[in-house]
Amino acid sequence: MQIEVKDNIAFISYEKNDVMGRPFRDEIKRNYKTISSNNIILDLSSMDTVLSKHIKDFSELATYHTKTNKKSFVLVTGPLSLKLLPEGLQVVPTMNEALDTVEIEEIERDLGF
Repeated sequence: MQIEVKDNIAFISYEKNDVMGRPFRDEIKRNYKTISSNNIILDLSSMDTVLSKHIKDFSELATYHTKTNKKSFVLVTGPLSLKLLPEGLQVVPTMNEALDTVEIEEIERDLGF
């Protein structure tokens, strides 16, 4: 796992040697305090296959982050079937769309939506 903070966004990248599932999620939780004041983009697009259970592992953290810290939490998965997505998570296929999502959500928060 690699974490990089640029401007107001923390980029977390899945790497091929990372163990997916709860160990990966727990590693993110251990580092959460250092990135909690930023918008978070979690890039899972380098995974061979992203399953709904991989995305659901981050549902609780994403909800907490968006409600408590008033920041965005976006997952980048590559192509994925829409029926597999849990309610309330921002899941996009590309990094450009993730950056656009963060920007749109920042504008919405600034306008009070």
